[in-house]
Amino acid sequence: MRKFFEVRWHGRGGQGTVTGAKSLSEAVQGTGKYVAAFPEYGPERRGAPLRAFNRFADEMIRIHTPVQNPDVVIVVDPTLIGSPDLLEGITPDTIFIVNTEKSAENTKQSLSINSQKLYTVPANKISFQLFNKEIPNSALMGTFAKACGNIISIDKLLEESEQIFAKNLGSELVDRNLEAIKKGYESGEEI
Repeated sequence: MRKFFEVRWHGRGGQGTVTGAKSLSEAVQGTGKYVAAFPEYGPERRGAPLRAFNRFADEMIRIHTPVQNPDVVIVVDPTLIGSPDLLEGITPDTIFIVNTEKSAENTKQSLSINSQKLYTVPANKISFQLFNKEIPNSALMGTFAKACGNIISIDKLLEESEQIFAKNLGSELVDRNLEAIKKGYESGEEI
């Protein structure tokens, strides 16, 4: 891994974007890596666009600036597709993970990306089935494990997430979040 492996999340307030970034960092920390997770808010209100960031490394992380050249871009809210922010600083090796029910091929065209690898996952649908509301972060974490198994395997993600979620959630919600992670891993379409 280069010095840092960096992830940039794009979502809206109230969708669990910041919680997803923090939970992913805590899970990756369980693999022995150093981690950082932090948000960048515009107007702090429900529905406002926001970004969150992760950095993973084998050594201490001493910077907390926004991610400029992401290894992974996670699009929590598909209505943000078309925003130039999504493509800012990407490289040919950047991986996209998009919460959408549209096909990976259609989504790749909508994003106007070419060489980048893309994973689509119906994370809203998964979360609605499990929680009766659209909070897609756990399903997106599962797709992250599928796309970036070199950072965290699905087994380690489930193991670490169970401990993380148990601190704040009742056992039924822990089980549902773990199911969302599994479904996100299984249903991610790659192109």
